Amino acid sequence: MKNTIKKIFALVLASLCIIALVSCTSNSGNPKEVVVTVGVCGPNNKMWYAVQKVLDEQNAGIKIKLQLFDAYTLPNEALNSKDIDLNAFQHVAFLNNEIKNNKYDLTVIGTTLIAPLTLYSKNSSSLLDLKNKAGLASESSGKDKAKIAVPDDATNLARAIKLIEKAGLIEVRPEAGYSPELSDITKYVYNVELIPQTANTLASTLTDYAASVINGTYAVPAGLVPSKDGLIIETSDASADNPYVNVIVARTADKDNEVYKKVVEAYHSQLVAEYILAAYEETYFPVFDYNEDFTPSANLVSEIDDYWNNRK
Repeated sequence: MKNTIKKIFALVLASLCIIALVSCTSNSGNPKEVVVTVGVCGPNNKMWYAVQKVLDEQNAGIKIKLQLFDAYTLPNEALNSKDIDLNAFQHVAFLNNEIKNNKYDLTVIGTTLIAPLTLYSKNSSSLLDLKNKAGLASESSGKDKAKIAVPDDATNLARAIKLIEKAGLIEVRPEAGYSPELSDITKYVYNVELIPQTANTLASTLTDYAASVINGTYAVPAGLVPSKDGLIIETSDASADNPYVNVIVARTADKDNEVYKKVVEAYHSQLVAEYILAAYEETYFPVFDYNEDFTPSANLVSEIDDYWNNRK
């Protein structure tokens, strides 16, 4: 009798376990999704819609939840306090400063994109044309300098100086790294002069200068297309030691988390790269490997947006 009761009890327990297991699966039989909360800032975060589609196509069982913050100081604080799982809103230079000032224990686990600065000109058709018109500094004694407008805030001024150095117009003290100031320019190879100006006025005053270095945030709304109108664009690949590359950040203790690795892998996909380029019209460029030789789908952005909005 006791053995019979034990068998019945065991069968009941087994049934309960089966019921519990079924309750933790979706209708499709996949394990219950793991929710990963990603802290973001500003309005331009829809590339995560494409990340979600890639994860779903991989049957990863991961659901992305975006948590929007209204101040750039908040996502790192929230991540450090374990209120969110990851964040993706900042470049490396900003993160390093936050870690230094607040003693956060955070780590980069993946790169995302760069909002590039581009050198534009209404007076020169190419970088070579700009150089020819400016002339070599060594041969231009007494000649008016070609004025190049640059953003006047410290971060973007440094980036502009590096871009103009890359263009071969100037030489910069190597020790300045990625944060040079005007005083770090050691040589003007061409007869140019850099003029700091408020960043949001650079597009509207472009015709006043021989050239201007403008962020995509201001250039694209003004009708400028970096790949078409730019003389040279700030770029960086995923392995570059560039502090202005935007990144996905985790707590250091979670840097090897397998779920988070899958999220980064999904971000580093062809679909996400194409979405970034199509949705943001060259305001942003991916900084991970992708096939640049693709034919954009006319409906890609709307299809991904609809997918996100209709996903349960």
